[in-house]
Amino acid sequence: MDAPNLLEKGNIPQNRKFPCSQVAFYASIFVLIMISALVSVVLCLFHHKQAQELCWAHGTLKEPPTTNFTGTMGWEWHLEHCDGFVQKDHDEYLIIKQSGNYFIYAQVYRKQGLEGSFTLMLYKEPNILLNKAVGPNMGDENGTVNFGRPFSLQKGDKLYCKGNFYLDYVLAGNQTYWGLYKI
Repeated sequence: MDAPNLLEKGNIPQNRKFPCSQVAFYASIFVLIMISALVSVVLCLFHHKQAQELCWAHGTLKEPPTTNFTGTMGWEWHLEHCDGFVQKDHDEYLIIKQSGNYFIYAQVYRKQGLEGSFTLMLYKEPNILLNKAVGPNMGDENGTVNFGRPFSLQKGDKLYCKGNFYLDYVLAGNQTYWGLYKI
């Protein structure tokens, strides 16, 4: 038997011509792929830009009204990108407006020695202790106590800081502060 006779016009590829409908179909698929890639890039860039604008609330200690003032400390608040996340209430409190995870930090700078312990406490109303840091009461002429850690907070939580010392023992301004980031 002759093998070339079996292949004649049966298994030999023919020159194909694409009809116009096939060309339009493949062109439209290419255009859709390009549009979806462009939309993906735009959404990614938009999301990346939003992620850079973190809510940040930072308060520096205000000078107390009297030298022997104790109790809830007053703060000079600076809030960035916090609309809908956090708001200040008077000078003492931060109110959480959106539930989520927040990184809270604080520092108190002692400018003179104390008789007792030197303690900074973070509370959530009604008088619930969230964190407590104890620093040196003697030793160097000055000292610091600080902390920083994440917390899971709920909408409506009202936060404030207290110390167990007279405020005239600490430096106000940028040496004594607390704040939070939305993470």
